[in-house]
Amino acid sequence: MKPRSLRRLLVLQWTLFAAALLIGLAVVAALALFVLEDSFIDQRLVAAERALAQGHAPEPPLRLLRPQDFPIARREALAQLRAGALREFRLAPDRYVHLRALAPDAEGPRFLVLDAQDQLRVGPALRRSLPVLLGALGVVLVLAAWLARRFVRRIDAAMQDLLRTLDRSADAAALRLAAASQPVAELQRFGNALADALDARLAALQRESETLRFLAHELRTPLQSARLALASLAPSDRQHAATKRLQRSLQRLERASAAVLWLGEATPAVDAVEVGPLLDALLEELAPLAAQRGQRFTPAVRGALHWQLPPAAVEAVLGNLLLNAVQHGAPGRIEIHLSPECLGIRNPATSGQDASGFGLGLALSARLLARIGWGLYAEAGPDTFWLQVKPIDPSPSPSPGGACA
Repeated sequence: MKPRSLRRLLVLQWTLFAAALLIGLAVVAALALFVLEDSFIDQRLVAAERALAQGHAPEPPLRLLRPQDFPIARREALAQLRAGALREFRLAPDRYVHLRALAPDAEGPRFLVLDAQDQLRVGPALRRSLPVLLGALGVVLVLAAWLARRFVRRIDAAMQDLLRTLDRSADAAALRLAAASQPVAELQRFGNALADALDARLAALQRESETLRFLAHELRTPLQSARLALASLAPSDRQHAATKRLQRSLQRLERASAAVLWLGEATPAVDAVEVGPLLDALLEELAPLAAQRGQRFTPAVRGALHWQLPPAAVEAVLGNLLLNAVQHGAPGRIEIHLSPECLGIRNPATSGQDASGFGLGLALSARLLARIGWGLYAEAGPDTFWLQVKPIDPSPSPSPGGACA
């Protein structure tokens, strides 16, 4: 559903309110006129009853009737009326009467009846004036809409000013200053709430940045020592495989440390790095590990892909994705598709494999890629797992499969 602007919404609500109010008042006025008209007719019956008590016979359209003068269907109900009761009903489609029950005499019940069909004025007058009334209602609604636009303009301008301040600056102090100048208390509260949320967000980002820098710094010293210690060893053939695994682990930690340090910087600036050569180096590094698990890499390159990331961050992303494919995949072929638009990795899936099983490595890769406007999209099938890296898709449900194949 497309959202409406504040001005349009308030104008529409004001106009609908005016329409409901006018229609309600018109209905009440019509009912009041009908009640008033009936009261005049009933007053004539009361006056005729007094005249009859003084010996004056009723004059047309007033008549004195007995139960037998009415249709059979109404006789029983009329005979049970008490003296002084008033009733109104139609004897025929074109005959509307008002009736007043009188005290019975020696001949039985009697009723003073006024044939009021020709006395009705409100109903015919309303039907005749309906086009004029509808036209007046339309004019009043147009006037209400015009007034609503004028009334709402100030509130809308204040809200737009607050939103422009939010768009122009991420400074909470400027937002609070703009909120203080708002003429509406709710807008002031809204602006201050936005400023508070912005302060909390900036503080959280600051803490995160400091934590990342501290973590990267603390990792560097032990990693350097571990690398020098490993280089000084002269492993035997039996220790060669273990040494290789240790070297891979150290390289992965070094890449993660450099990537975390870069992620913690407020305004990192790097040149575009070609992904292909770094991918080839990682494939060569991880090929023995894949072979031990019965897997093999099959790269397919259809052009050069560039990312605005430092080489260590690119290696961290690629290393996480390839290690995930190896460690979480089943034996078989791991397909790698590289093009200028995206990077795709397809590997045989193990039972129960899904995107949530890759832990912090995948989350760190997603954070790194998000800094340059790229995203990770995963899709698990019955026998394959497909992971795609491409520019962030603004659609609600981006489809990961097929674009890099």
